[in-house]
Amino acid sequence: MIFVFDLDGTICFDGKQIPLDIQHALEQLMQKDHQLIFASARPIRDLLPLLNPKLQQAMLIGGNGAITQVNKQITAQQLISSAVFTQIKQWIEEFDLDYLADDLWDYSKRLRQPHSIEHKIDPAKLAQNRPLSAIQHPIKTILLNLTQTQFLFLKQQLKHLEVNLIEHSEENGRFNLDITAKHINKYYTLTTYIGQAKYVAFGNDMNDIELLQHADYSVCVGDFAPLRKLANTHLFANPTDIAQKIKQLIG
Repeated sequence: MIFVFDLDGTICFDGKQIPLDIQHALEQLMQKDHQLIFASARPIRDLLPLLNPKLQQAMLIGGNGAITQVNKQITAQQLISSAVFTQIKQWIEEFDLDYLADDLWDYSKRLRQPHSIEHKIDPAKLAQNRPLSAIQHPIKTILLNLTQTQFLFLKQQLKHLEVNLIEHSEENGRFNLDITAKHINKYYTLTTYIGQAKYVAFGNDMNDIELLQHADYSVCVGDFAPLRKLANTHLFANPTDIAQKIKQLIG
């Protein structure tokens, strides 16, 4: 069976490492010849530090489906088009926005206010923070710390462009807009590799809706209501319970 796991909020709760109980369960899954796939909003660069050497052998889907790593080979699934990225850069300059723009490996970042994403960006110092003009293969761009006025305006404008858009709110009342190429999401990219094969999926938030919606069996971790409605099973963010569920499913 194919098992697909989101990371942050699903099997990783501090943004730094997967609890040992869950790591051991995932290793058992691989030992029993199940296929393990990780699917995250993080780019590959920021996925790798969460995984021990054994787990790094799994297929990785990053950037909410925009980029993959298979057999150590990183591939962009679909880039944000040049015209769209030019428009995004114009808005960043016009509104003096904080942002994170990911290339295949390096990135461009401006973050002047505290933000929940900050400790997840290149934690192992594997890449370089380059000027925005140096990003040649934009797989994903996040507009960060938007005011409500900026958020509503940009959300409306982006609806007219060839992009996939995911919105998030921060505890400080600010907003984020997560932008990838149109039609790109974790499920879409998964199907380019496994076709219509059955799979089990674990997820926790908006980024995982399509993934759980099409799974043969799905597990929602946490309390995101739209995902709980879709899932076959709900678990609290307890590493012991999650590890036990994985072991139960692999037999």
